[in-house]
Amino acid sequence: MKIVLKAVFGSIDKDGNLLSRNVKDKDAEYLAEVLDWTEIDGVRFDVRPGNGGLRIEMGGGKLYPDITLNYTEKLNVVKQIVHKSEDAKFTSSVLNKFIRKCTKILNDEPCNRGKETPPNIVLIKDVDVIE
Repeated sequence: MKIVLKAVFGSIDKDGNLLSRNVKDKDAEYLAEVLDWTEIDGVRFDVRPGNGGLRIEMGGGKLYPDITLNYTEKLNVVKQIVHKSEDAKFTSSVLNKFIRKCTKILNDEPCNRGKETPPNIVLIKDVDVIE
């Protein structure tokens, strides 16, 4: 089973405060390529730009879509992803690790230096499954 995530880039400060959501940036396509093929705990993340955001496929391991999102447009905060069932515990753990790794990679990316609100976090907006 593969999980498909619909996501956007956001911008957070060094304290984790959300500065901007759905960051549109001329380097967004390049940054998606930088994050593509990331692997964590045997799960591979295929990251593609599309429809003004990101499409992320998670493959490998026992993955379950029964998780919370780290972002909602109603609240202007970024949250930890939490499993809604014991089966999804591994999925939420790997996804939180992925998001932290993405933030580190994006913060260190030379094309983001000097930008007021650099795209430096992945905000998950929706979760779906493909067989």
